[in-house]
Amino acid sequence: PLFISAMLQARCHSSMGRVIARRLSTDSLWMPPAEAKDAMKLRLAAAQQAAATPPSLQGAQARPVNSAAVIGSGTMGAGIAMCFAEAGIPVTLHDSSKEALDRALASMKKSWESAARKEKISLQNVEDFIARVTTETNLDNAHMRATDLVVEAVFENMKVKRGVFETLDKVCKASATLATNTSTLNVDDIFDVVRNKDMTVGMHFFSPANVMPLLENIKGAHSSPETLATAMAVGSALRKTCVLAGNCFGFIGNRMFEVYTREALFLLEEGALPHQIDAALESWGMAMGPLAVGDLAGLDIGYAIRKEQGLTDISTRAAAHGRYGGTIADKLVLLHRHGQKTQKGFYDYSAGRTPVRDPLVEQMIMNTSKELGITRREISDREIIERCVFGLVNEGYKTVDDGIAGAIGDVDVVYAAGYGSRLRPPLHL
Repeated sequence: PLFISAMLQARCHSSMGRVIARRLSTDSLWMPPAEAKDAMKLRLAAAQQAAATPPSLQGAQARPVNSAAVIGSGTMGAGIAMCFAEAGIPVTLHDSSKEALDRALASMKKSWESAARKEKISLQNVEDFIARVTTETNLDNAHMRATDLVVEAVFENMKVKRGVFETLDKVCKASATLATNTSTLNVDDIFDVVRNKDMTVGMHFFSPANVMPLLENIKGAHSSPETLATAMAVGSALRKTCVLAGNCFGFIGNRMFEVYTREALFLLEEGALPHQIDAALESWGMAMGPLAVGDLAGLDIGYAIRKEQGLTDISTRAAAHGRYGGTIADKLVLLHRHGQKTQKGFYDYSAGRTPVRDPLVEQMIMNTSKELGITRREISDREIIERCVFGLVNEGYKTVDDGIAGAIGDVDVVYAAGYGSRLRPPLHL
């Protein structure tokens, strides 16, 4: 709805007030998306322009970045390397496994050749992109010692990431910008092992990095304005939609998405099925529902985050955490259903990228409800939209109140560019 944000802001100024006021706006959830589309485009364009030039960085000079390195050649690392190659920046892709590097290069080449067949790029582009990518299995190498920017994209594990930066701190030149692609972890804790902490920054690309337009640049406690300006400038060079965010669990986007997805997972346990949840939220205005988004990004990423928090094991799950919503998603990952990358997740992708209902998953969901002692019931589309969207809106406002997001428009940009809310960004509606 075009007026939810205005209603909320007019009626309240505190987070608790927003929780109450949001319920006064229920009927406005049902305005047809088409009525909001043109207005949203105008607001988003203005918000993107404002987000790209945050006032806190006014006058800060970005350092030149003529070469880059990416640590980790999985789906995320390979995608980030593709971004640099396509932007004309030579990039070194590092992984301790040569086999992993070979798979990454083959995947990158396949993606570029597919784009060429569709006439999105030329065959010469493909050759140029490939020529800009070099690979290394040892962190201490000539490319790493000379590079201007390093983006770490290894497993979402604090110990592993800190270990990478302990080595990079010894190898990289003092003027190199050191960035982590963590999606949830505390960037200050990651960079605690680095001497020149002013040269560090979070650069959170969204998966698949070569496709998704959003880049959240995360300000650590010691990140200098010049380092932050460098991250923003690099994002612009990579043709990304950039937003500067503060440091907390999940930053802006994943902090909100965790609340939104958690409610969707609760709904699965209570009686809904994946296709119903996604269809309801897509009818409201999302380009993709939360479960399809999870399949696209990779369910193993969320599982790694929950495991790092001690949530996947009931013996280490703190009672204060409250109801745990990850049981179904955890089971999918343990069945090696990681999403599109394994052709199976909440949906079946054996025939391509279009999600297809899977009776095995639906039966597993129903069995899980029984295991948890939950009696399944009929759930309406309206309930799905209200529970998911209200949680999303409220958490978005909290990020502004907490200073993690600089403005309401930043939250809208994050959700529109990173999560597929193309018709209805959650706050500036």
